[in-house]
Amino acid sequence: MDERYRYDCRQFTGYKPCRWQSECDGCEHYEAKGPQVLVVRVHQLGNVVKSSPIVHALRKRYDDPWIAWLTSPVAAPLVRANPLVNEVIEYSWEAAGLLTRRRFDLVVSLEANRAEAALAQMVPADERLGFGLHQSGSLMPLNEQSMPYVALSLSDELRSRVNEKTLAELIFDLVGVPYEGEEYVLEPTEEEVAYARGVLRGVGVDADGQRVVALATGGDSARFATKDWPTEHFAELARLLWAKTDAQVVLVGGPAEREINRRLKRELGGVVTDTGTGHSIMQFAALLGQCDVVVCGDCFPMHAAVAVKTPVVSMFGPTPAQEMAIFGRGRKIVTEMECAPCYIRAKEACPHGWACMPGIEPEMVLGAISEVMADSGG
Repeated sequence: MDERYRYDCRQFTGYKPCRWQSECDGCEHYEAKGPQVLVVRVHQLGNVVKSSPIVHALRKRYDDPWIAWLTSPVAAPLVRANPLVNEVIEYSWEAAGLLTRRRFDLVVSLEANRAEAALAQMVPADERLGFGLHQSGSLMPLNEQSMPYVALSLSDELRSRVNEKTLAELIFDLVGVPYEGEEYVLEPTEEEVAYARGVLRGVGVDADGQRVVALATGGDSARFATKDWPTEHFAELARLLWAKTDAQVVLVGGPAEREINRRLKRELGGVVTDTGTGHSIMQFAALLGQCDVVVCGDCFPMHAAVAVKTPVVSMFGPTPAQEMAIFGRGRKIVTEMECAPCYIRAKEACPHGWACMPGIEPEMVLGAISEVMADSGG
């Protein structure tokens, strides 16, 4: 190895001059990368946002670590919007080759999927935490310290009825440092915020002059349909907001919500404003940041809104509300059905005919929205 180069410098890439345009030998700008940590959190946008406090945990454990994060190309913009992450690695076969040639002080394997767990074990590291892959092909805890985190995936009783910690707290426990209320990390750029404000102005919404209540009408229908709140409930809530508050009601969502939002706009007319569904992920997060309240189920818009510090009113049926942090901004409305949370994903598989989410009435949600707006001085 050529000793003229400082391969462990934060500025060094090996394929072009660094930003200082300097040779390594004697360079006054040398910064060692410090302890190198790899976070493996690849799938589901909401899970990526919920896991973002791990950067605080790692910086408590290590002095100025170099944090690399392996994630999906779809979720990569969310990780890039975390200023405490030094390196974003998009999940691919090429990434696997790259990672197995490196060495980390710590690999934190948060993904309960076999391929990602196996990769986390292949990466050279001094220490590993979280999920690994047993030689039989089953997921397993990598060590005793990982047991409490992994065990939540193995027991519905433990996860849904015994555990009272949020995912942020559980991740801090996994890393082995005290949790002190650290929040999600997601920072839209000035350009993304300007875009969001322009979207609202373009559809006639005055975010500065009136309160804005966003209805995130989608959820996770393709993967976890039982978490969705019925579309007809969103429609009735919009009518109630129009009749009983002075808030502007906007529809928000991604491509999967395009038809739902168009249908609601046709049905409700001037009661709601459709903000469109073609925004990038971070433009969407910035849009939520311009609203006063976001109404949603247990889905990515809830976590994104919490991350940009917009109060939420979120409805919970089949999933454990206590695991989801909102950091005191908003309300969680939890079904009163005794069978919940059940973690049943398909509506047709529910022995009660999927009654938990439909049982949360629009009037209940309106009351929670009014409380949240009152809390914020509205």
